[in-house]
Amino acid sequence: MGLLKENIAPIQQSDILYDSGFQTKSPLMKDIYQKVQNIARHEKHLVLIGEIGVGKRSLADAIHRYSSRSNGPFHSFYCINTNEEEFKDAFWEQLRVENEHVLLRYDLLEKTSNGILYLNKFSELTTSLMLNIIDSYIHGCNQLFRYNLSTSPRLIISISQDTYQHFMKTEAWDKLLTELNPISIMVPPLRERREDIPAFIKLFIEEARYSEPSWSDLSISDEAVQECISHRWPGNVRQLKNAIVQGALLSQGGLIQCQHLPFSMNWQLPYQDD
Repeated sequence: MGLLKENIAPIQQSDILYDSGFQTKSPLMKDIYQKVQNIARHEKHLVLIGEIGVGKRSLADAIHRYSSRSNGPFHSFYCINTNEEEFKDAFWEQLRVENEHVLLRYDLLEKTSNGILYLNKFSELTTSLMLNIIDSYIHGCNQLFRYNLSTSPRLIISISQDTYQHFMKTEAWDKLLTELNPISIMVPPLRERREDIPAFIKLFIEEARYSEPSWSDLSISDEAVQECISHRWPGNVRQLKNAIVQGALLSQGGLIQCQHLPFSMNWQLPYQDD
């Protein structure tokens, strides 16, 4: 008999990942949840460090939700695959004439005033661009918010685990610590919190049912759950979600079995000859 057949109202992913009501069994994640709720109430900048797909963006969303800035904007800036002109428009000061007065404008800082600015994949930039962003942030805040610094954007900076060791040796890391003094949170990979994999599977099954009405009977076998628990998940939570979506498709919204999981997890072909 397949698991997760009961009917449950759909749950938002960020809520189940980073809400105090999520009954995590992982000591690591219990510690993360506690830190998030405590740190969110303060105005310190944050650095989130973790592998691709561990949920750094969801964690940033939760920090915004728990913070005193929850009614302010949350703006995510994707640092890679952005050309130089887009960087200039976002971070560099712009001279503009308004009502016959010449004014300095900082587009991204002004959009995120009283809110949170999330710099996604920051550590994958060149050192010069990282320094440029830090300098522009500091200079722009001094220009725009010098009379009320509390309205300047709070930074949450996403650092990839793969680039973290290199980033720590750069001038940008030194400047970040010296000028902004952020708090760092290490987000553990999924393979270090396997206890929570069944809860994630349950969430993704619910999301799949909600997104596709014909999948109302979607469930997963005990064997497939165990297969998921034993897998190393180099792509973490994001990869697990993709695996469940693939399982839903190949099982045609029925019972997800081991042969419906991605080939990297199971040698058996998903289709058998009659």
